[in-house]
Amino acid sequence: MMKLPIKPLIAAALLVPLSHSLPATAQDGKVVRTGMSTADDDAYRPRFDRWYETVMPGKRLGIKLPKGHTLTINGERWTSKWRAPSSAQTLSATLEADGETVADINIFVLEPHSNIDSKGWLNGYRIGTYPRNPPKGFIRLDGPEDRKHALSPHFKLGQFLCKQQMDHWPKYVLVSQSNILRLEALLESLNEDGTIEAETFFVMSGFRTPFYNTAIGSAKFSRHMYGDAADIYVDVQPRNGTMDDLNGDGKVNKSDANFLYDYAQDLYTSRDNLPKGGIGAYRANAVHGPFVHVDGRGTTARWGR
Repeated sequence: MMKLPIKPLIAAALLVPLSHSLPATAQDGKVVRTGMSTADDDAYRPRFDRWYETVMPGKRLGIKLPKGHTLTINGERWTSKWRAPSSAQTLSATLEADGETVADINIFVLEPHSNIDSKGWLNGYRIGTYPRNPPKGFIRLDGPEDRKHALSPHFKLGQFLCKQQMDHWPKYVLVSQSNILRLEALLESLNEDGTIEAETFFVMSGFRTPFYNTAIGSAKFSRHMYGDAADIYVDVQPRNGTMDDLNGDGKVNKSDANFLYDYAQDLYTSRDNLPKGGIGAYRANAVHGPFVHVDGRGTTARWGR
């Protein structure tokens, strides 16, 4: 099979990542920046040539553009006085330097958590009740086409939707930048060393509403409710709805989840520039095949191996 082209994660013009706060604290309408190492330490530089930001309605994007850069949002040039629209929606932004596109950015104006009614419903979509630290807002999808919105070079918004109310719109979702960075790094490494040839991971479970998380009997404080966790597997050769035979033993079982777990463990241990998070390995059952949990909780956690 011809190897698929995978863009480098860190291009010369996209060297410096944003900070990776957990969604329970990062959804305040500002872009938080840490770890900068350039002459212009406060400058905004997205990690990839396709990226996303979130902002609360009516709030400003707390960014400072690098010298010579311009940001255009929905066709209008951004200034520090810019404020987000008053309602939840997706805005299309382009970051340019010297007339060249540096990054295409989706800016998600969030639906405030405060709009959830007393019974846990948000515009007909059942969110439920957070046991603690509810996020300030949610990304809104108004129809099937919104599932195509890019988060990064190899992941789209629709991959992380909760498996409930399949025909209902609007839907709501959370996806943390911290976990997208971890997923992109893992995918890139696996492709570069020839272990797999895949455009993305199959995301078996991404965001879960508290209602859904409780209904399936998952952990009370699951990171899935905050959008910084994903249960993933590689499904390419063949593409059949279950994990590939990653360890090459001719069988698909927990050993393949262990292989992916060990690979991720080695990668994340060696990469100081990535957010810390969790990894868990799971065996198959009557409902699903083996998979690996990856999250960007901000602290190291390991289980299932």
